[in-house]
Amino acid sequence: MSEQLKSDFTQRIIALQERVNSIHGDFADGRDADWAEQACERENDEVLNALESEAKIEIQQLSNAITRIEDGSYGICAECGDDIAIGRLKVQPSATKCIQCAE
Repeated sequence: MSEQLKSDFTQRIIALQERVNSIHGDFADGRDADWAEQACERENDEVLNALESEAKIEIQQLSNAITRIEDGSYGICAECGDDIAIGRLKVQPSATKCIQCAE
């Protein structure tokens, strides 16, 4: 199971990195000469920045989860040492705390 999780997380990291690369490509395209279009592009840039930031955070969280899988601490609450519920890990695979400690 841990090898499958590592594979799933790795595939997700690859997809997220492709998204980040695509966002960088959008930024590299440059600006339109039209002022109204530039205003719209700036709004789009804000959205792209937010998406890039979220992707980078998720990449880091999944990388940390892979490390925890490798060292045997994945699924164990970093705070109390109890098991993290499978349902919680399905919803948030990078969770480091059980639901009680996360509150």
